[in-house]
Amino acid sequence: LDRLDWLVNALLRMSRLDAGTVELCREKLSLKDLTYRAASPLAIPMELQGQSFQVVGEAQAVCDPAWTAEALGNVLKNCMEHTPAGGVIHCSYEQNPLYTQIIIRDEGEGFAKEDLPHLFERFFRGHNAKGGGIGIGLSLAKEIIESQNGTIHAKNNPDSGACFEIRFYSH
Repeated sequence: LDRLDWLVNALLRMSRLDAGTVELCREKLSLKDLTYRAASPLAIPMELQGQSFQVVGEAQAVCDPAWTAEALGNVLKNCMEHTPAGGVIHCSYEQNPLYTQIIIRDEGEGFAKEDLPHLFERFFRGHNAKGGGIGIGLSLAKEIIESQNGTIHAKNNPDSGACFEIRFYSH
């Protein structure tokens, strides 16, 4: 029932974003605090897997706290699901006059090359998909970020694992 409730609510949130009926707050926020807020629901599953969460640096961005936490939470959940037991999920920040960037990466197997162009499509599940997800978390994250003058891209790390680059543009 919890999964069904989450699915229905996620689809309703996506519909509201699509229809343009969501009013986003614009607050200058600490991204470090927001990232920890987004990661808090994942603390117990990560602990059970012996995974850790490493945050380096600090930055600020103007964004909606609740919606952005949801987007970051979806990305972090994806990383958690693909990080092996005992692995680390890494998060860092970069800031310049044009944008603020959040980099989230895992220590998993990375994305299949043919999956990369489709990762943010609704209901897409990649070749390395794990768990019982249905493929809307990353799509929802993208809609939330783009509705706030941002972008999100995914790639494979040179060593191994997935890397998400999220940018919030200043203007």
